Amino acid sequence: MSVADLAALSDALATLTADVARRVVAVRDGDGRTLSGFVWRTGLVVTAHEVLEGDEEVDVVLPDGTGVLARIAGRDPTTDVALLRLETGAFSDWMAAPLPVPGSLSVLVGRTEASVLSSLAVVSEVGPAWRSMRGGEIDALVTLGLRLPSRAEGGPVVAPDGGLLGMAVSGPRRRTLLIPASTIGRAVTTLAEKGYVPRGWLGLSLHPVGQGGAIVIGLEPDSPAAEGGFLVGDIVTTWEGNTVRSVADVALRLGAGTVGTTARLGVLRGGNALELDVTIGERPRR
Repeated sequence: MSVADLAALSDALATLTADVARRVVAVRDGDGRTLSGFVWRTGLVVTAHEVLEGDEEVDVVLPDGTGVLARIAGRDPTTDVALLRLETGAFSDWMAAPLPVPGSLSVLVGRTEASVLSSLAVVSEVGPAWRSMRGGEIDALVTLGLRLPSRAEGGPVVAPDGGLLGMAVSGPRRRTLLIPASTIGRAVTTLAEKGYVPRGWLGLSLHPVGQGGAIVIGLEPDSPAAEGGFLVGDIVTTWEGNTVRSVADVALRLGAGTVGTTARLGVLRGGNALELDVTIGERPRR
């Protein structure tokens, strides 16, 4: 690559960063930590939930340097998306980029109170949809080949054409994960309407059993499980034909998007195997 090619690449990256930075804000939590966020559309800013866990209002520095107070409109811990409401000026919906392929380039843009942050990153891994440790459905497993600066967490990651790939967050073993734009879009739609993401609920209290499965030790009256015919003492052994090995196996299947769906659960009752169909309800908010 010639010097002229390098100069052209440098100019292109600087121009792309400046264009994306028009939508990127700095977010300061109640403990004084700073992370990044970005305008999803007019009046709505997306950032990383995990860093802001426990806060209800946060200070936000807009791209023009103005400081404002933002209200947290909703959280989805399962996808690590927090939604803020504030005055942002007019912004159209951000064009989503196609899912990248390993080896493709991306740019992460963040912001501090004083400066824009920019990192060029190679997409190191692209895998199928996965379920987070909190039960969220993430549309693709995408990791970036860079160590995520804490101040850039929650910032947007874009393709070379400026299309939004998603949001950068910290993953296990210090990996930098990308929450895809499509996953964020689902969370934003629900959070903007409800302020939370409904979780599935059966109305069962379960306890692990030694040989695998989960035994029913409590049953809420008028709950989905009660209406589905469950009894105290039943041992849940399968979910849609898949073996249930623990209480966690059941909990993970009650994520966002399951409310209103019907599941067939295999049960042992008095030594006899049977199957029960249950329509999953919405977990009561306490």
